[in-house]
Amino acid sequence: MSPPEPAPWAARVVLGTWGISGSVGTDTGPAGYPDVPAAEVDAVLDTAYAAGVRWIDTAPAYGGGAGMRRVADWQRRRVLRWHVVVKPGRPPGPAGPRSEIDLASIRAELARQPLLEPAAVLVKDPPAAAFRDGTLLRLIGQLYADGHPVVGLATHRLDLIAQLGPPPVPDAVVQLEYHLLNRMVAGPAARSAAAAGWRVWGMQPLAYGFLGGRHHAGTTFGPDDWRSRMPIAVRRAFDAGVRGLRSWLPACAVDRPPAEVALAWCLAAPALDRVVVGPRRVAHLDTLDGAWWLATDPEFVDFVTAFGNPVAGPAAG
Repeated sequence: MSPPEPAPWAARVVLGTWGISGSVGTDTGPAGYPDVPAAEVDAVLDTAYAAGVRWIDTAPAYGGGAGMRRVADWQRRRVLRWHVVVKPGRPPGPAGPRSEIDLASIRAELARQPLLEPAAVLVKDPPAAAFRDGTLLRLIGQLYADGHPVVGLATHRLDLIAQLGPPPVPDAVVQLEYHLLNRMVAGPAARSAAAAGWRVWGMQPLAYGFLGGRHHAGTTFGPDDWRSRMPIAVRRAFDAGVRGLRSWLPACAVDRPPAEVALAWCLAAPALDRVVVGPRRVAHLDTLDGAWWLATDPEFVDFVTAFGNPVAGPAAG
């Protein structure tokens, strides 16, 4: 019996594991999302793999290492392998993750992780100074020299992307926060990185769940959910952004579920090579079918492509 055809979106998707890695307590509050039962974690991984997804995104800080152990255990039991992305540089500690991006620390962190030969190593959330003084690019070059086939960085600091310049090695990746609510900053940052020669991956396409249609400024998050620490001003900004989308989107997207629209926005973005999605349940993966349908609709593609054109692009909304 021949294997099933991969889902049409599978080659564009990286499976994120922050949401299924569980939460850990720190001195400043919870870090991570509420725990997902082991059976549901297996179901998410099984379904994504069966759909043809092969890249998976992990970090030692996710669940205090629980996320990486879950992926390693799944591979052992299923006798299957992912292309694993490991993001060192922010090891967990009592006060939460801390930056350690010297080469010795990164090497030690990689040596401790339970996954065999990562397919990619991305320096996680490097500090601003590392962008400016050349430390980050040197470190990426050193990791490539260590034999890691794909290297790069993951960052939420979109204001620093333009300071990167060209990548120091071939096929280097910059993973950045990219979604409908930060489009006025993320769009130019992604285009700038792509024009400089970086492969660009978008992360947080649902804006921490606010683009999923369930959360708003007044949502009460549990004590084991990091979003309980999110400042109210940020929640209100996200909420206002979501409520303003309907008047800005093209007709083909107005009546689609919000999560589909948010994912389609990223899947159709010309500057993005891949999109990191973080399902916590199998049903979340089903959303990608509708998102792909919208992302390949000519009206929506034209709308996304026109965004950022100072003459013809859609209004900020």
